[in-house]
Amino acid sequence: MKRIDRIFAVAYFAFWTSRLLAANAYAYIDPTTTAMITQIVAGVFISLGFAFGIFRRRIIMFFKNLYVKMLQKKLRKGTGKNGK
Repeated sequence: MKRIDRIFAVAYFAFWTSRLLAANAYAYIDPTTTAMITQIVAGVFISLGFAFGIFRRRIIMFFKNLYVKMLQKKLRKGTGKNGK
């Protein structure tokens, strides 16, 4: 409960601080600029998806090997306690 209260207090403080310190920018974002930003973001997501598709098997095998090593380590600790 204390953690939730603390999170709420920090969020409340951050919200009102940002409202009090905010200033008008009087700026204009050109439609061409927003289209360029959209293309950049889309390109990043597409390239990440492509890279994941290429290295998918390696990524999956990495996590499987990590899991197997963790299980082997637990089994070694478990057999050491029984003295067998």
